Amino acid sequence: MAECNELLTGGIEKDCATINAAVGSDKDLILVNYDDFDFAATNLIANIESDDTNNNEFGLTNIELKTGAIQHTFEGTDYSVVPNVTSEVKEDGDSWFLHTVALTVYNKSSGARVVLEELAGSRVIAIAIDRSTGLYELFGMDQGLKLSSVERAYVGAQNSNFYTVTLATPDIAVIREGNLGMLAVSINVAT
Repeated sequence: MAECNELLTGGIEKDCATINAAVGSDKDLILVNYDDFDFAATNLIANIESDDTNNNEFGLTNIELKTGAIQHTFEGTDYSVVPNVTSEVKEDGDSWFLHTVALTVYNKSSGARVVLEELAGSRVIAIAIDRSTGLYELFGMDQGLKLSSVERAYVGAQNSNFYTVTLATPDIAVIREGNLGMLAVSINVAT
């Protein structure tokens, strides 16, 4: 009986690393204002991976951001970020792409709401983590993405804390993206 009491009063050690870990992965989706994205530096020939050392041959070495760029990070489960890219054929026979990124924001805090409101009025680039490779996948590089919908379902206690947000290529005239989502090894913020 003494052993049992010792166990009860001693308790079980908490696994603090697991308890304090981010939901899902550290960074599921990063949104950056399009004006803070350095398109020219990202597209330099010197920024293209020439070999497969980083498992990204012909991909980007860095996603280049301008000085002071703010990265809004949304954490979530494996299914919180669902990129969807569909191709269309242009009149000249080339392809362009419609990018849609659906994400779930797992809180309704003032901070999250402010970020969503700011997104409604601006273009952004979306950077998702490719879990199979650990690389960053860049969406909206050519024209940027705009908020196309924010929904909040009141269908139960669990879902009432979630916003479902969809970012998409701006559907203005014939604006589309020139390529599929590009993979990059890292993100570089200019200093």
